[in-house]
Amino acid sequence: MKKLLIPALLALLPLCVASWSASQEVTVEACQQDVQNNCTKCHSTEKICNELDEADANWPKIVKNMGKKGNLSQEVQDNVLNCLTKSTDPKKVACPKI
Repeated sequence: MKKLLIPALLALLPLCVASWSASQEVTVEACQQDVQNNCTKCHSTEKICNELDEADANWPKIVKNMGKKGNLSQEVQDNVLNCLTKSTDPKKVACPKI
């Protein structure tokens, strides 16, 4: 039984890693939708755009604080944080005029 279990687990490992990495991808369209649907309930995107210009912006802290104020789920907070920190051009995510 042990001899069959290890190869089976090794065979499934690449599928799990591929699935996890695909779920971590950040697309501009999905990010724009997350920002529009969640962040703009309380403030304009201009506030986010101005903060993106600040080199020392602490996005994890900002998103956590805003998430508490806006009663956003952890999943939404994680998505928004990924959008603002892992996308190739965060301004395209939050600044519609760019």
